[in-house]
Amino acid sequence: MFDLTGQQVLLRIAALLVIVATHGAFVAGLAILMGDRGPRYDGRLSLNPGKHIEYVGALTMIIFRIGWIKPVAVDLSELRYRVVGVIVIVLGSLALTIGLAEILWLLRPTLVTTFPDTGFVRTINLWIDTMATLSVWFAVINLIPFPPFTGGLILALVAPQLHKLMIERLLVVTIVLAVIIFAGAAADVFDPAVNEVRDFLLR
Repeated sequence: MFDLTGQQVLLRIAALLVIVATHGAFVAGLAILMGDRGPRYDGRLSLNPGKHIEYVGALTMIIFRIGWIKPVAVDLSELRYRVVGVIVIVLGSLALTIGLAEILWLLRPTLVTTFPDTGFVRTINLWIDTMATLSVWFAVINLIPFPPFTGGLILALVAPQLHKLMIERLLVVTIVLAVIIFAGAAADVFDPAVNEVRDFLLR
């Protein structure tokens, strides 16, 4: 993973900013839709990546494709149909994140046939491919049911005290997670599953 070229790093950063911004806004928007007004007032209903980015998660996403955003504070007691609300927020936000990448993926043939073969068009084409790949990685990884992943809301549902403890110690949790990722095993574990999902969605 450390043999990334400068171009690959820049493409991943550009893709990451879009994924972080849209996913954070999707989570906040769905939480509001399901009854929790909190994200409307804490700045998370925004397409500004600075509102959502978590820098350790961003770094591991650039290098290892495994990343996350700052957890969106969701008050489960405010949600309509509490269990359904959590499922809608987690699965809905991740599905929308992949959906955005798939829309861009479907536009690739139009881009290639409409515009002349220039360096700029080739770069956009590579960015779309990077965006699609990172979006699938992001969605699969963020199903993990503990913070800082989006799936951590599931833990808040089934073990609220443990979730609260992990949120309170999020810096420690994040550091431990980063050490595990930098050890190199995590990417190898998830690579087959991510490839299967990517081939199915983006064939």
